Amino acid sequence: MRGEVMPSLIRPGGDLVEATNAQLGIRLGDLEGHAVDITRRRIWLAVWVFTLIFTLLGARLAHLTVGGDGPMTVKRNTQPQVAQERPYIVDRNGVLLATQISAYNLGADARKVEDVEEMVAALAAILPGLNRQKATRFLSSNRRYVELMKGLTPQQYKAVLTLGNPALKMEKADRRFYPHGSLASHMLGFVGSDMQGLAGLEFFLDRSLEPLSQESLRDGRLPVTLDIRVQHSVRAELAKSIKKFSATGGSAIVMDVENGNILSMVSLPDFDPNLKPWNAGHQRLFNKATLGTYELGSVFKIFTASMVLETGAAAPEDTFQTSLPISIGRHEITDPHGEKRPLTVGEIVVHSSNIGSAQLALSVTPEVHWGFLERLGLIDKPELEIPELTNPQLPRQWGEVERATSSYGYGISISPLQALVAGAAMVNGGVMYRPRLINDDLPLGVRVISEETSTHMRQIMRAVVTHGTAKNARNSKFMILGKTGTARMAGPGGYDSSRLMTSFLGAFPAHSPRYAFIVILHEPQKIDGVYGTGAGWNVVPLSTDIVERIAPLLGVMPHPAYKPADNIILHKVREVL
Repeated sequence: MRGEVMPSLIRPGGDLVEATNAQLGIRLGDLEGHAVDITRRRIWLAVWVFTLIFTLLGARLAHLTVGGDGPMTVKRNTQPQVAQERPYIVDRNGVLLATQISAYNLGADARKVEDVEEMVAALAAILPGLNRQKATRFLSSNRRYVELMKGLTPQQYKAVLTLGNPALKMEKADRRFYPHGSLASHMLGFVGSDMQGLAGLEFFLDRSLEPLSQESLRDGRLPVTLDIRVQHSVRAELAKSIKKFSATGGSAIVMDVENGNILSMVSLPDFDPNLKPWNAGHQRLFNKATLGTYELGSVFKIFTASMVLETGAAAPEDTFQTSLPISIGRHEITDPHGEKRPLTVGEIVVHSSNIGSAQLALSVTPEVHWGFLERLGLIDKPELEIPELTNPQLPRQWGEVERATSSYGYGISISPLQALVAGAAMVNGGVMYRPRLINDDLPLGVRVISEETSTHMRQIMRAVVTHGTAKNARNSKFMILGKTGTARMAGPGGYDSSRLMTSFLGAFPAHSPRYAFIVILHEPQKIDGVYGTGAGWNVVPLSTDIVERIAPLLGVMPHPAYKPADNIILHKVREVL
């Protein structure tokens, strides 16, 4: 109404709001501007905080991407880098032995399959390894996903894609591939479906107590000491002789005596690591060269002779009576093909006299005898970069009988690897090197006999070839030296003379040995045209064939004009007699 005074509007909060604002120095009319100022400050604060956060994150990302040392580091390189979960394995010449390839697993949504028989037929036409019966059963199950086949190659993957069937499903699953198949299977080993090593070097890569050095891993590759050319030659000759003599198996190792590098290691029968090796069976997976322990027979005589020469228990010209058997307790030791005359230390080895070898062993104390075997690494588990290793089988007591029989290789079982490592030290000047498959550091060697003793052992082992049980190797132009071993195999009823293990531990060239080897045949049989079943008739010719093939590959030149002097030890005996 005109003339009436309208009451002033009071904001919510009434007098309390006015009182509060009065204390803050804010007039009632300025409240809206004050609220806007506060909101604006909060927005700017949020902007600055987020800007700071993203700046820090960007700086860290740039650091990791360009020059950092974290797990996301990418080094600039003119060559594209291919990520490898496992390193390539290559031989000493760079030949590829194991790699990682792209593969695919094939599955299907069984509910979407309209014609099971038609789909199985189409898949079988492009996938030779498809299990048709299994695929038919799975595709008829009406399940959301069934797995039909693993390990499709990129070519098979493309072929499946051309079918254009939406029911099929494929996922990438890298797998390990071994280009040479079974050629080096026991050394390389294999991996499981999870790409974790289960045997051989593959196992070592995952479970090594010490990480491999940068010197060992070069550009994602692991170079090993194996020479695939030598491996192929050794395996081919060993397989040929196993078939020729109807043997149940065999093994062979070749090693560089100057550093312990393993150039070849074969155990037959073997397996293909590309074809589900865990289904190959125990016989094929078992590495006879490193995991098997055997009584190697007369091969042990070189260790016994070396012991007495090194300790001074006998001189090279000393003779021992071998005309008659000797008795130790209730046991009688004889020579099946003895010389029936006094023999020097060297002749005991050359003519493989059990009687003489027993006398050599008993000429030293039990402590000296055991200590010498321990020095040669024949008492403990050997070392190598694969898990397939085992402890030797030793006598329960160390009396005269055990010492006598072990002197010629019975009652003590060792692996071929152990025999080879100790044998190499007998001929290389007296230094025993740790065997190895990976060149990760300088060769680790320890002197076990003197150079003088080693010289005597080279003469003796060459005389085994020229005058003794390994005459079938004397015509080799690469001058082989060594020692044979023919041992009866133990069975439930004792030793079985019809089941033999023949072996030859040797080296070449004789005048300056560079490579040592051991070759073994399990239960070789007599064949027409061959006089006997001992080592001299089967494993010695086999070893000669191996040396003839691998020596040129290793740069060893033939010496047809080289004629070693008649063994001085044998000559002295002839004068005495």
